[in-house]
Amino acid sequence: MPGNKKKIGVVLTADMVNSTSFPPEETEQRLSRLLRRLQAEAEWQLKPEIYRGDSFQGVLRSPEQALYVSLLARAFLKAEAPDLDLRVAIGIGTMERLTDRSGTSDGEAFRLSGQLADNMKKNRARIAIALPGPVEPLQSVLTLLEAIVEKWTVPQAEVVLGLLTGLNRNEIAELLKISQPAVSQHASAAKWWAVEPIIHDFSKIIHAFYPYD
Repeated sequence: MPGNKKKIGVVLTADMVNSTSFPPEETEQRLSRLLRRLQAEAEWQLKPEIYRGDSFQGVLRSPEQALYVSLLARAFLKAEAPDLDLRVAIGIGTMERLTDRSGTSDGEAFRLSGQLADNMKKNRARIAIALPGPVEPLQSVLTLLEAIVEKWTVPQAEVVLGLLTGLNRNEIAELLKISQPAVSQHASAAKWWAVEPIIHDFSKIIHAFYPYD
């Protein structure tokens, strides 16, 4: 019956890479700035909250935003410093209990995301996904994507951040105070031509493995 249909959740659990290289107060400040940006750029069921000092968790309104938000977060940190990065564990599944905070909520999506986050340090890819069923081919796509993202320099991440948020290349050039050809050069070096279609088609890719509608 439609009234008994289970609600699907998209839980992002993320932690900063190399956070111990910075004083705890600086890590918290960086994460706070990042979360303000993410809250402004995406739609959340539960806004992301910092926990354990260098990690955060939040619940997105739709699976379609999962990869976009993950890349946005990583580009934001990489644009600040070359040694800053983020691991993001995406869990998509049912939600049994949704309160006003992710820490007191529960469900399949929370468990999948949390378990994945605990195991990610063993893997090279810094964006990973967990679904109720097999996910290996989908994770292979994210592993290939990692070969691009891990090489983003600070200037490339700055340009990607602008492109992700909908700015055109002239606007990015104005914002960064560089030439339009330099913007195009950084976008090309960041392999934006390969990243953009994956973001655009991510919901179709997920749906092929997990028909949640």
